[in-house]
Amino acid sequence: MMDVVKLIIVFVGIVIALRKNLFVGYTLFLAGLLVAVLFNLPWNSILLTYRDVLVSERFLNLLGVIVLITFLGKISKEIGSLDRLVIASKKLRGGARTAAVTMPLLVGMMPMPGGALLSAPLIGKVLAADKYPVEFASAVNYWSRHVIEFFWPIYPGVILAAGMTSLPIKTVMMMNFPMTIIMLITGYIFLIRKIDNQIDGRGQIMEPLLEILAGVWPIVLAITIYAIFPISLLISVTFSIILLLVIKRPSVPILKSVSFESFSPRFFMLVFGIISFQQMLEVTNAVSSINLLSTELGLPSALIIILVAFSAGMLTGMLVALIGLSFSILSGYLYQPDINLGNIFLAFLAGYVGMIFSPSHFCLILTNEFFKSNLTRVYQKFALPLIILFLFGFFLYFMGYPWDILS
Repeated sequence: MMDVVKLIIVFVGIVIALRKNLFVGYTLFLAGLLVAVLFNLPWNSILLTYRDVLVSERFLNLLGVIVLITFLGKISKEIGSLDRLVIASKKLRGGARTAAVTMPLLVGMMPMPGGALLSAPLIGKVLAADKYPVEFASAVNYWSRHVIEFFWPIYPGVILAAGMTSLPIKTVMMMNFPMTIIMLITGYIFLIRKIDNQIDGRGQIMEPLLEILAGVWPIVLAITIYAIFPISLLISVTFSIILLLVIKRPSVPILKSVSFESFSPRFFMLVFGIISFQQMLEVTNAVSSINLLSTELGLPSALIIILVAFSAGMLTGMLVALIGLSFSILSGYLYQPDINLGNIFLAFLAGYVGMIFSPSHFCLILTNEFFKSNLTRVYQKFALPLIILFLFGFFLYFMGYPWDILS
């Protein structure tokens, strides 16, 4: 029981640090160090663990993929690919409803911090303030922006979930894809269908789709290569970036600016903090203490998974951070010693819902600031569909999902 108390101390420390707005990479690094100290790990073992993390293929691959994907998203913005998406989406058949879904979703295909701010002006044009409450516009932008994040394989959170559990990224994609469909359906029922669709309903299909493809082809190419050939995502993204640079030839100032933002020490510290925290929990065998909550306190494992993952999502407001935090703490339920796809699915779902609810989520903050909306009323717009999303996912989990076809 004492080991459980030690882990509670660590978790409380994480909560305090995040509430004080300490960068999550530093927070998890210090949390891992605290774990090592509380569980009496010798200093030479601590240093060896850090060395092993720095030279591990998992750390180097995750860091490389996250940096390159960030570079791809930023360079696509700078060379005007996002502007092309906006123009093309306005031509699509379906009018305002189609535009309200596709514009944030297309922007969401390019993972970047605060991406909702890029789609907010587009939604503002479709959902004019004189016709729709700004809280409604905020909710539509925020919801549509994140439907793809459940499974899109170049999102750092999906990549990290695969890396930490040693699952193929394709398995994580297939496992989470039904939740994207449900998110689209609930978003339509509670938000999109309330949009007046009388404007611009005579749009085209093929021409705008080709223009959209022209804007997102580097991402589509990277994912296609990864899906078809037995190579890593790191290699496919690298090839796509090189081809994009050869074709578009961005200016040197743009390359310098994007490279400076993408190859940031913060990304190094984020990945190192997450992986080193996970390693300290494993090296000290502290993760086995979490399982005692199921036996000594009589708590169902599903409840523990939900509480830890949801709390991590609420605290961090970032998918990659909540995965790094909650999956490490819950490793005994998820992938140590054996893979449990059902529990991994539940942890991802609960953490995701917590992230969307989180008042510290960067996209929510930026969207709310852009529209000057009342945050409480924005919550009221998407709270019910988000609860329904979780209940549907929990029902799938209760029925034994994901089934053997995914294993």
